[in-house]
Amino acid sequence: MAFFANFKKSALELKNLRCLCVTAILIALDLALKSVTINLPFGKISVAFLAIAAIGMLFGPTVAFLAGGITDILGMFIAQQMDAFNPIFTLVEMTGGLLYGLFLYDFTVIKPDFSGGKAFFKSIGANWSSFLRIVLAKFTVIVVCNLIMNTSFQVITGYIAPEVFWVKLWARVGTNFIKMPFDILLLLLTMYPIKTAYERVFKMRKITDN
Repeated sequence: MAFFANFKKSALELKNLRCLCVTAILIALDLALKSVTINLPFGKISVAFLAIAAIGMLFGPTVAFLAGGITDILGMFIAQQMDAFNPIFTLVEMTGGLLYGLFLYDFTVIKPDFSGGKAFFKSIGANWSSFLRIVLAKFTVIVVCNLIMNTSFQVITGYIAPEVFWVKLWARVGTNFIKMPFDILLLLLTMYPIKTAYERVFKMRKITDN
């Protein structure tokens, strides 16, 4: 029941103007970040997922699910690639938002301690349950979206032949899990300042309104 309650609670966020405005800003950020990549010897790391993860953290799975679809559709129009658009791949983006929302909604953010290596790991250990949720969020997105859905949909739409499904899948396993620690580190470093800024801005707004 608690699982389904999160969807209902998240859906109610859509009635809040604050949610709509912040989500719109983060969607715009996602579209901007899609053009930013970190080049590494084994592939490229995109940081665009951080914006959708932030939406999931702040407003839950329902809002993040819808935001994932909006970013994919808007990105298609901005890139002027309407001919290449396929709604089945939009479902991948929406599922990613849903998963980030399920794992990160209402979780206690970790404030990393950068005073030293020992202090950093101690701050993570003191909040191991939150760290575990970040790891599970990224792991689940990789397995469900990047590996299973993306590869299967490429076969369904004819982008790759069915005979090379397993070759493509295992290639993605290597690339995605090599990049996974970098993505987890990015989530760890960005979720705290995003949530802190969000809470401070709207706390100040509430004080001003009063």
